[in-house]
Amino acid sequence: MDRSWMLISDRFSQPYVDGVNSFIEFAKAHLGEAREIKCPCINCCNFYKQEYDSVKAHLLISGMIVSYTTWLEHGELPEHNNLDESNGENDEDEDEYDELIEDYQRGNFMEGDTLEREDVRHFDKLLDASQCCLYPGCKNSDTLLSFVIQMLHVKVENRWSNKSFDKVLEIQRRFLPEGHVVPGSIYECKKLLRDLGLGYEPIDACKHDCVLFWKENAHLEKCPTCQASRYRVNDSKGKKIPHKILRYFRLTPRLRRLYMSRKTTKDMRWHSDKRVDNGVGRHPIDCKEWKEFDLHYPKFAQETRNVRLGPATDGFNPFGDMSTSYSMWPVILVPYNLPPWRWTDIDVYLRPLIDKLKDLWENGRTKGYLSCPPYNDNPLSRGLISKIGWVGHRAYLPDNHHWRKDKKFDGLTELRKKSLDLPVEKVMAQLDQLREVKFGKDPTNKKRPRESEELNWTKKSIM
Repeated sequence: MDRSWMLISDRFSQPYVDGVNSFIEFAKAHLGEAREIKCPCINCCNFYKQEYDSVKAHLLISGMIVSYTTWLEHGELPEHNNLDESNGENDEDEDEYDELIEDYQRGNFMEGDTLEREDVRHFDKLLDASQCCLYPGCKNSDTLLSFVIQMLHVKVENRWSNKSFDKVLEIQRRFLPEGHVVPGSIYECKKLLRDLGLGYEPIDACKHDCVLFWKENAHLEKCPTCQASRYRVNDSKGKKIPHKILRYFRLTPRLRRLYMSRKTTKDMRWHSDKRVDNGVGRHPIDCKEWKEFDLHYPKFAQETRNVRLGPATDGFNPFGDMSTSYSMWPVILVPYNLPPWRWTDIDVYLRPLIDKLKDLWENGRTKGYLSCPPYNDNPLSRGLISKIGWVGHRAYLPDNHHWRKDKKFDGLTELRKKSLDLPVEKVMAQLDQLREVKFGKDPTNKKRPRESEELNWTKKSIM
């Protein structure tokens, strides 16, 4: 039976409607008197059962799973006489690429979504690439999409330069039979995969970190705050090279991808559905902060599919030469929904960090008169001859501790009672006293004068 109608993008065209009707008749003939059958639309994925009329409506509105070419769930027997000579060697890879496209389709064309023409065009291109043979006469599993993914994987794994990658493609194009569809450059390869929705958006930034040339500032060529030029090269040939670039990896499509993939969608609810609460701390959900957040936002906590994210950032110099001005500051968001075994096995790489944390725990580090946040407005520090001394630390001891009465410290007994708790209300009150601070560095590297009421705060975080 012809299944080509499943690939038609116009689901209200006559060939597609006829194909849906033929599927319904096929299911009725093979499943007997069953009133409900598994629905193969991209939302139900043969998981939910529906009545025949509902299945037909779903297929017309949402479309059919493109990889469901053998209707096993609807009475069709698998074909054994067309097996590849490789005895299924590439079956796993072939299924993997089919699943990739299928997950993309399900995530971007959910029932009730407003479909953008651009999204449909991207999906059609990916679908074509996943079914387009690399050259005439090759195996069905050797498609353009699988070729591009595997070649880019080899490039990254072996640290090929873009130039060497393009050379390899050039050689392959020369020796493959006429009619091949091998891309001509790494740019074309990346352009194909960019349609999966996991690219990034480059955003120019002021060299003094004042603003992003984004949204209302996108058309400017000078910083509205410090008037510095947006570009370090801006010649008459049209070549414009910005001083700084923010590469923004869009968050929404990456969060959607966690629920689009059948391999991660269940794990995103692990923290609620399968976690064992036995008092052992092995996941962020076991900490008091998570539970406190749930108490403050019970409506958010009730929906287990809501995503909990933890941000982390630090700068590094990618070339190992600290004299160069080139550096990177990645900001990483970690989804805390996932179970521990989904996180990368990086224990061995954490040894230097754990060693430093132990050192800080045992020896501690302080800096400045106000380095104790709970009492930055009434510090227990005192200036000595050549250093800062924390001579008031006995105020944190229990009331009956014998050191409180000992005069060997500073000649006095200690009667003050202090707590290391830092109330949020106190922090917010101190931040409210701060002056409005403009983002960015002073072009002359002049430090901003500080007021006494600012204590040890420099500015309010954008967070």
